Amino acid sequence: MLQLSVSSSTVLELLCTFITISVLTWYLYYLYCFNYWKKKGVPTIAPRFPAGNILKPIIGKENLFDAIAKYYKDFKSQGHKHAGLYFFNGPIYFPIDPEIIKNILTTDFDHFMDRGIYFDEEKFPLSGHLFSIEGSKWRNLRTKLSPTFTSGKLKTMYEIFVKMTENFIRTIEPTAQKGGEVNIKYVSANFTADLILSTAFGLEGNTLKNPDNELAKIITKLFDVPTWDFVKTVIVEGFQNPGNIVRGLLNNRSNEYFFTEILKNAVKQRDESNITRKDFLSLLLEVRDREGLNFNEILAQCFLFFLAGFETSSQTISYCIHNLAHNQEIQEKLRCEIFDNLGKDYTKYSYEDIFSLPYLDQVFNETLRLHPVLGFLNRICVKNYTVPGTNVVIEEGTPVLIPVLGLQRDPEYFPDPLKFDPERFGKDQSQCYRFTDEVAEEGDEP
Repeated sequence: MLQLSVSSSTVLELLCTFITISVLTWYLYYLYCFNYWKKKGVPTIAPRFPAGNILKPIIGKENLFDAIAKYYKDFKSQGHKHAGLYFFNGPIYFPIDPEIIKNILTTDFDHFMDRGIYFDEEKFPLSGHLFSIEGSKWRNLRTKLSPTFTSGKLKTMYEIFVKMTENFIRTIEPTAQKGGEVNIKYVSANFTADLILSTAFGLEGNTLKNPDNELAKIITKLFDVPTWDFVKTVIVEGFQNPGNIVRGLLNNRSNEYFFTEILKNAVKQRDESNITRKDFLSLLLEVRDREGLNFNEILAQCFLFFLAGFETSSQTISYCIHNLAHNQEIQEKLRCEIFDNLGKDYTKYSYEDIFSLPYLDQVFNETLRLHPVLGFLNRICVKNYTVPGTNVVIEEGTPVLIPVLGLQRDPEYFPDPLKFDPERFGKDQSQCYRFTDEVAEEGDEP
């Protein structure tokens, strides 16, 4: 019988050869991918192996939103109307000109209907919400849920807002009266958590009064993703589509169990006791009884309500208060508008009253301009699209990044862009409105 004797050194040599060939093949494949935009004649910045154009964000040396804003500034300074980037080896279309962006978000929306956000309703039921699902399922669910988001329906929750505002004021008032310091980011987060838990699930979170309770810890953990976990997620999920990054950040069994159990108990209690509250869950249960929503669809929409409302609202409130604290004249003007029109007793303000304060609207618009909740919007091209005025074809499946932060801090559209100036959105300042009309807000989509 023939016996082969292979030394350990030979095995090591074979292993090293295999690894070398694998890495070389991988590298050559990346070089091939990195020619994508050059072959199309689209301006780009030389990508770096293996992260493409997002190496610094990956290694934690730069915020991803800031990196995208810098690319916007660089490409625009060179006179380009659009460009191409790479997330790892995946090509990303990067529009610069407002007219192109307007076409993508509105006029030619049918070419860019999908957001490219990960969803798998079987493995991760929380992901099956309006923001992630696609195609006919999105249209059907949107038709069912549209009546839920009317101003009239939202008005029914106003009493909850007033109650939570009272809790917010009671929390910070003792410290304010003593002239002490308040961690407004921390307090705003707890206020927002209580508000959303109440309006979405009908729960009394009490995180403002008791920030160390179990519910508060779970919520904080949900949105406070460790740096290494974020990097790992971007590497694993972001190769082809930045929207997939959400999978690793949210696809957590403990998060899923937490939200599922909360909703199961809430739905069971309401069905058995025939309880109706003026909150989001009651509106969804009405749709269930009328249109036939299943439990997972209700679960996903409640999760979206929390996901889209918590960090976004908390961040905006924090930045708004921060900017007002640093701009006393603006703060005083806003206070005078509120008191002169509505009086000092906020518990008597109505839902309609809030919309009668134009300067308040200007303050929030300027806060969102200077500190947008999302530094970019993500879309997926669902069918080949020729960029108007060019012969460049954006192929089906190509992700698109809309550089929100770059646009909103562009001095061409907003002079002295880092200055907090609500007057930009006054009636006599039409420049901002022309620009925002061109770019179009995400909510203007069909």
